[in-house]
Order: sequence, then structure tokens, then C-alpha cells
Amino acid sequence: MKKALVYLALIASLNSCSQKKEQLKEINMNITSDNIADKITEQVKHYPKEPIYYLYASNSLCIYEILVNDYPIHKNYKYEQEATPIYINKAILKSGRQKITYRLYPAPAEFNGGSDVFDLDTKFDVKVCKQDLKRSGSHEVIKEEKTPIKEIKVGDGENEKEIEFVGKGKKYYEYSFYFDAEVPYENEGWSNGEDLREIDQNLLKEWVLKFYLSRKKEIDNKDLDAIARLAYLPLKEQFISEYSETDRIKKGWNEYVATYKNMTYQFQPFENYKMVLFGEGKIVCLRQISTDVRLREKSALWGKYKDENGNTRGDFHNLYLYLPLNGNLSDLQVIR
Repeated sequence: MKKALVYLALIASLNSCSQKKEQLKEINMNITSDNIADKITEQVKHYPKEPIYYLYASNSLCIYEILVNDYPIHKNYKYEQEATPIYINKAILKSGRQKITYRLYPAPAEFNGGSDVFDLDTKFDVKVCKQDLKRSGSHEVIKEEKTPIKEIKVGDGENEKEIEFVGKGKKYYEYSFYFDAEVPYENEGWSNGEDLREIDQNLLKEWVLKFYLSRKKEIDNKDLDAIARLAYLPLKEQFISEYSETDRIKKGWNEYVATYKNMTYQFQPFENYKMVLFGEGKIVCLRQISTDVRLREKSALWGKYKDENGNTRGDFHNLYLYLPLNGNLSDLQVIR
């Protein structure tokens, strides 16, 4: 009897997953370039409180990448000193504990005394901030993480000590910390995805490559409806997490698709790339292998085009894929 109940529960679960996948396919097939903004607007809700979370990062003698819940939210490989906020709501799927990870690398040799390892004075500080869009002036710092340091004795006296970065002499340093977020929405994101670490990696890479090349074909053919169907899920969840108004959604979509309407758009050679997993193994993408700071760790699929002023622009297709539970590799979808 117990085995029969377990079997029936399994069948029900599989049927539920199958029905859900069919529903998603049906929804996506109804998406077009003309109606995507309206379809997304229908899904966005507004609340008495609309919290937005963001980071401020300060770096010295290092470059970095920041992940939120193991999703890559920001990278700075040009050794720039940035003062703008890094918005992270699209990586926050629901209320609760959130994980922030930063990955540090030594600053370029010309800024680091010719060295390729961390200097003792390396610094990296992060502030986690919050603002309620319904309350002006509600900015607050809810967590602050300072550079991990250690004290080194430099003499026999009690006060003869120096402070240095704990990663001094290394070529890589990674650190994670947590904070609690409270948001009124809940996005599924990649939470119900398969653990891609358990799949044959060569086979996975083959299917991810197929997906990227399919995207390239859609852009080459100026298939705006196919582009819209692919963009629907990630854009929907992003705009939900940002409580976006209709005008913002329409403007965002028009700017997004305008790039691919541009007749000067040309893809660059698809080469020298690697497969990378994120989202605790539930997200996969293809990234470039390059020491050029303009290309380092950026999407392997990218193109160039001329803007309205005749300037050459680069466009990187950040296709972060996930596989719904019990799906086949042919069911890979863009989630961000």
C-alpha cells in the first residue's frame, strides 16, 4: 500500500511538472514583440511598501565580481572606482536570508607595483542598502562588510604590529556574507531548476551551445517575436522585482529590441569560451576566456553595431540558462 501511494505521488508530481511546462510553452507562444510589454505589465503588482536593495562597493588595489545568491550581479575588471549603486532585487527571489559573495583579483600590474598578487594594502568594502520606493529619503545602510584583515607583529613591543589584507600574496580571494531581505513579491527564478552539476558536462555544454547559436540565428533573422519570447521570463521577473510602471516597462523593451533592429548589427567570432555554472549549480552560461578587460568573463555571444551618432557599441548576450525540474536538455530556458 505504501509503495502504491509513493508511486501515485510520483506520477502526480511528474504530471504536474509536465502540465506546468506545457502551460509555460503556451504562454510564451502568445508573446510577441508588440505585446510583450503589456503582458509583463499585467504581472507586475504594487504594494504599500516597495523595498529596493542595492550595494555600494569600494575597492583599492583589486578588481572584482559580485554575486547575489550565487547569481553574478556585477563585475569590475577595469579597475574603476565606482560610486553608483549596484541594484540587486532581480537576484532576490523572495524574503529571507540572502547570500552575497565577492571574488577579488589583484589590480592590473600597472596599478599594483608590477605585481600579480595582492598587496598588503588591498581593500574591498561593501555596503548593503535599502530604500522604500513609496517613501522618499528612506535610504538606509543595513549591513557593512569591511576588508578582512589580520595583525602582524613587526617587533617585540606590544604595539609593534601592522595590519594587512588576509589575502596578501595570493592571486584570488573569495568571501561570502549574509543579510536578511523582506520583499512583497516572490519569483520562482531558478529555485525549481535541475542541479546541472549532476549532468554530463560535455553533453550539457553541447546543448548550451545549441541554445546560444539558436539565439544568434534569431538575431540574424531579425525575428523580433522569437526574441520577445526568449526575453519574456527574465524581463518579467526583473520588472516584478523592481515594481516597474508601464512606461518603464515599455521603454525598457523598446530600448532592448532597438539594438536588434539595427541593420549594422554584426556578431563577433564565437570562440575561446568556457561553460560556467552559477545558482548553486542551477544556472549555466558561456563566458569568454580573455585577458582583455573589455571581454573578460563576458558572454561568449556578442556583437557590435553603430548607434545613432555613428559610434561603435558592443552588445553582450547575457544568457543565463536553467533547466526546469524533470526537464530534458532541450527544455533549457533563459532565466536572467
